[in-house]
Amino acid sequence: MMNDLKYAVRMLIKSPAFSLVAIVTLALGIGANTAIFSVVEGTLLRPLPFANANRLVRLYEAADDNGARGSTLNLSEHTFRQWREFGGDIFEGVASATGTNVTVGAIGSNPARSVAAARISANFFSIVGLPPALGRAFTAEEDFESGPHVVIISDDFWRQQLNGRADVLGTTIAIDGNVHTIIGVMPKMFRHPYRANLWLPLALPANSPAQATNHYLYGIGRLRKGLTIARAGEAVRRMCAAINQAHPDPNNAHAAYMPPLRESFIMDLRPKILVIIIAALCVLLIAAANFAGLLLTRVVDREGEFSLRRALGASWRRLVRQQLMQGLVLALLGTLCGLFLASWITPALVAMSPEGADATGSAMREFDYAVRLDWPVFGFATAVMFLVGIGFGFLPAIHASRIDLRGAMNAGSRNATLDRSTRRLLGSFVIVELAVASALLMASLTAAQYFRKLVNESWGFETEHRVMFNATFSERLFPNASTQQQGIERVLSELRSIPGVTAATASEPSPMTAPRNLISCNPEGAPPPEPRGFHLAYHRMIPPGYFKTVGHPLLQGRDFTDSDNGDSLQVCIVSRAFAQRFWPGQDPIGKRVKWGRLDGPRPWFTVVGVVGDMKAIADPRDGEVVGMIARPLTQVLAIASNLVDEVTFVLQTKNKAVTETAIRDALARADSRLAAYQIISLDQASADSRTTERFILVLVSLFGILGLILAAVGLYGLLSLQVARREREFGIRSALGATAAQLIQLVSRQGASLLGLGFMVGAFGTWGIIRLVRSQWSGLPTPNILAWLFGAIVLCLAAGVACWLPARRAGRVDPVIALRAE
Repeated sequence: MMNDLKYAVRMLIKSPAFSLVAIVTLALGIGANTAIFSVVEGTLLRPLPFANANRLVRLYEAADDNGARGSTLNLSEHTFRQWREFGGDIFEGVASATGTNVTVGAIGSNPARSVAAARISANFFSIVGLPPALGRAFTAEEDFESGPHVVIISDDFWRQQLNGRADVLGTTIAIDGNVHTIIGVMPKMFRHPYRANLWLPLALPANSPAQATNHYLYGIGRLRKGLTIARAGEAVRRMCAAINQAHPDPNNAHAAYMPPLRESFIMDLRPKILVIIIAALCVLLIAAANFAGLLLTRVVDREGEFSLRRALGASWRRLVRQQLMQGLVLALLGTLCGLFLASWITPALVAMSPEGADATGSAMREFDYAVRLDWPVFGFATAVMFLVGIGFGFLPAIHASRIDLRGAMNAGSRNATLDRSTRRLLGSFVIVELAVASALLMASLTAAQYFRKLVNESWGFETEHRVMFNATFSERLFPNASTQQQGIERVLSELRSIPGVTAATASEPSPMTAPRNLISCNPEGAPPPEPRGFHLAYHRMIPPGYFKTVGHPLLQGRDFTDSDNGDSLQVCIVSRAFAQRFWPGQDPIGKRVKWGRLDGPRPWFTVVGVVGDMKAIADPRDGEVVGMIARPLTQVLAIASNLVDEVTFVLQTKNKAVTETAIRDALARADSRLAAYQIISLDQASADSRTTERFILVLVSLFGILGLILAAVGLYGLLSLQVARREREFGIRSALGATAAQLIQLVSRQGASLLGLGFMVGAFGTWGIIRLVRSQWSGLPTPNILAWLFGAIVLCLAAGVACWLPARRAGRVDPVIALRAE
């Protein structure tokens, strides 16, 4: 065995070019796939850290009996109470939560700061099945408005803000000006939901009709043991029907949409990850075919030697052991290089990915989901390459056992031409490589077109020289509309006084996101959709001058003014898409929009202006959302001050940047209880909003390039072998008058025929890949003729280089040297 190992190493050292290409091929195939699937595993495959997590479901309420995803919303307080009361035979329990930001007072040397928090029902942690690591969860008595002020903190908050003190339980911290007692510490890395660092009791107010249409609660349920999601959905539908029969109410839910909790976090990411998985598998297939082709080329190049050794008495087993040992040495070296490459690539991919950039709010960052090397994936990729190496290690012995001494003497010449079956076998590998590479390349071009369009899509307003940040104006700090309005106006006044600031405005929600709560509405003259009874639009609450400050063009009518207050006519501004959808060919100014259902108590708004459309980064579960309705912040506060909690302030600046310190100082001058968080330029926020698409664009493009290079290497290897084995033929042709250009054309035609076959097969593969992805992701476009043309040009250029190098060598064959042995 040691002799075979030494022989294998010696033979590989004698052929450094072959060995290097084979090892690099293995390393790229194993390393790239291990790194990619390690990132995918952390996002798609790793189970939730909860007991019996398969029985946890995310709860959405549906306004129709189908429970389709597109017609669902978060739970309202009204629905949460009903399902908790009447769903005992379906759920072991129903819990809810809502995200917020709170201001934590100064702790030691740490100043007051804004902290992400979640308000949860008392049973939330018992439903998910994860108790605090220290202390206890909330009790039912604490989950009331007048209950004691208690808080549960995250492990990060405990260690970073409280220095991990052992006696933390029972100590107090100031939250929104009130003293809260710490009763628990959650396990490390747990920040669910809403990436919270603090958890407070939900403490729902007494049943309020005004909150029946406010769908803001994150709902979660644990199914009864043995109950499937399909059966639970039917049971919820029957429960809703019974509730509606006993207590008719247009705000009652009709059904539920209940995806598994794990699925709800990644359902919109799955089709995008599918693109990466297909690309990675294509590269693995190309690498395997290339490695197999390289080994087969090596076998063919040495088959005379093997046959001669067999004829001179070498045993079949000896040949098999030696070639298997060479394949195993190559596989081992390639695997080690692949492991090194994967360990180097994986952190870079994580840093570039949305998870690493922390730019998308992905729920998977709320658990211990740190991306690490996925050893099962590494083992799978390695096994594929090992099987290829072992399989083709048998070929020398098979060839040697089938030919006689005369064949061995003839085959031992380097000038022996490849037989037809060998040429076809080698050509088939190259065709497979070229076909997969062309499919990967054209599919990546199609995906690149789509993602480039998304990344470069206009927001509809200006992002240059603008900075935004958030601050919390909760009812706990500002108990009524008047104090909230005064607080926002003080902040705006102080912000406008900062040197370099030319204008300041506010918005709920952020300019670059859809609101957490959509607005239900009925435009005048448009029949309400049944059975829901209302349309959905994005809702924006803003002061006068907002559109001018952010550079959002006003197309018709007027902007809001200071006279649009709580005592004046209720007004709104709608987007162009909203106006064109409901009043096509009509003047929208003066039209009215009903808030909520037509038979509901909410007021009518009069349209006073129309603005351009804007891009919205929203939740696809919202279904069909038509345009945007903007309302004066003053009027919203007068009607329902609880709708305004987290306010986004936008500063228009001169060329020089405004520092975070200046912003925080201005906020402190306005109100010392306020803390700024998420301070970011709109340019940076714009880039972060498409981190996922940009990440996929980079990966798919890199895979396309990698597949192209590997396929070109495979084509070059085949043609190089052909030229080497046809040297005598080229010498004869040259002696008989063939020119170098004719010899180059002869070799190039063979490469062109392989390229043509590979491209044709790849075209069908491209359509198959695109159809598979579009079945999960309808937004992906069909490949157009430009993508086909560009892909063909790029592939031809790469194949042309791979053909030209061996063809040039064929054209330089000296007939005297080639024929002197004759």
